[in-house]
Amino acid sequence: MNIEIRKLKKYYSNTLILDIPSFSFKKGMIYSLVGSNGAGKSTLLKLIYKLEKPTSGDISADIERIAFNPQFPFFLKGNSEYNLTEPFRLRNLPVPKEKMNELIERFDLERLRKSDIEDLSGGEKAKVQFIRTILYDKDFILLDEPAASMDKKSSLILEEVLMEMKALGKGIIIITHNPAQAECISDFIIELDEGKIV
Repeated sequence: MNIEIRKLKKYYSNTLILDIPSFSFKKGMIYSLVGSNGAGKSTLLKLIYKLEKPTSGDISADIERIAFNPQFPFFLKGNSEYNLTEPFRLRNLPVPKEKMNELIERFDLERLRKSDIEDLSGGEKAKVQFIRTILYDKDFILLDEPAASMDKKSSLILEEVLMEMKALGKGIIIITHNPAQAECISDFIIELDEGKIV
């Protein structure tokens, strides 16, 4: 499965947000989206995940095989572990406990398993959200500034996990404002400027 963009245009009111004639995102690759605020990066991820509709053109993507890590995550009322396990129970899916425990340990969240999600810091919430996204084990992973609230150590662990996911054949599209991060992990760095790939 690839994600194919064809003749994509997206307007808000009369303002052109995205204008991408064609592009293909392939599995087993990491793509970093960079550019200034308002360049259309987050809008592109929302269009891929079908949270928004293009004004014209088409994006071929099977959202059943895509996991989306939004910039502002949604959490259920409850503790950290509940937010990692309940989404699977709601879908009648087995909880991937072994992988969950591994990631909890790597991100130093063991002591916060039973902490109410609302009591966590921004960086801790970002780690819980990232772990949950990885646990879905989809073919493509969309990440909107997942490390923005994390400390340097956690950000490096995130990069390690993404490289491991790439090695498993996952396709990864990540929005980042960290040039060093983009250089370190990416197969392709895509700069968006006024909605166009430059």
